[in-house]
Amino acid sequence: MLLLSVPALACLLPGCASSPGDGAADVDYYGPRTVSAREYGYVRPAADVQVVGRGTRHTYAGRNSNDLWERIRRGPGLRIRHHAKVERAARAMARNPQYLTDLNRRARPYLHMIVDELERAGLPTALALLPEVESRYNPRAVSPVAASGMWQFMPYTGREMGLTQNSAYDARNDPLAATRGAIAYLRQLHDEMGGDWALALASYNCGPGCVRRAMRRHGSRDFWKLSALPAETENYVPKLMAVLELVESPERYGLRMPELPNRPALELVHANSSISLSEVSRLSGVSLSQLKSLNPGYKLGRTPAAGPHRVLVPAGSGHKVRKGLVKAGKLSRSDLADTRRRRSNS
Repeated sequence: MLLLSVPALACLLPGCASSPGDGAADVDYYGPRTVSAREYGYVRPAADVQVVGRGTRHTYAGRNSNDLWERIRRGPGLRIRHHAKVERAARAMARNPQYLTDLNRRARPYLHMIVDELERAGLPTALALLPEVESRYNPRAVSPVAASGMWQFMPYTGREMGLTQNSAYDARNDPLAATRGAIAYLRQLHDEMGGDWALALASYNCGPGCVRRAMRRHGSRDFWKLSALPAETENYVPKLMAVLELVESPERYGLRMPELPNRPALELVHANSSISLSEVSRLSGVSLSQLKSLNPGYKLGRTPAAGPHRVLVPAGSGHKVRKGLVKAGKLSRSDLADTRRRRSNS
């Protein structure tokens, strides 16, 4: 549930400036201002188990890990002080012996992309678990108050973050665009809250104005002392930290964390004009239903005339699409150059 502010979203990538709606700065593989969610429609995080949490203290050394979860464990930490609520919440989650297996399944398509974007932005890799709290990694998720996408952007917030919303395209449902928007907003909130991730995450849930009022009321910047926050926000930070706790120390809770290969599950293909998902399906052999699932931002089943003209496909299938687009004269210049470079090197 994101609320955004107005000034800091010119940059959606690593915390910086180019609207996701424009598709700027796309990577090879997949590739503000501050408005409160309470003001524009309070978005409830995915309701599973109510949890509470703690930060990590790892020095980053996981980029080359074989296991993507290990890469997250070893990434920069949130440095959120431990609290008893986290332990209670983690134990409540662990009552479901399949929780981490289900988490692994839900996160698998998008997690590598999210971790790459966070690292590029210099943000803690633990934030890659936030979509589990928001939507359970569902890019089609819609809340009762109109928040949409994996990161649960409200309409106004999404527009402030540069996420296009029209009859043909909703960037809030575009996994890459929305991830870049969320990263930019989280980075902004972290700066606004003086580098405190607990306060930044609370602001992500109820808005920075709400958090500032609670701090003034209690005369404290300690998240765990801000009882004036909405109950949902009080549980929001702990829930994220509890998920992290289970990912970091599954054996402590009698769980097993399946390994997830530390390689992209998705690939980005760039066309130079509008392309339909049915055409991509024909060129790649990937089912149309799978392409629609990976690209839910395209409401009409094709990239909008105004762009972006990029499509997420399963890793390994992009070369087939590019080959077909070359024949049709529809491959983007950057992808065409990459294709020619690969041919010359082969």
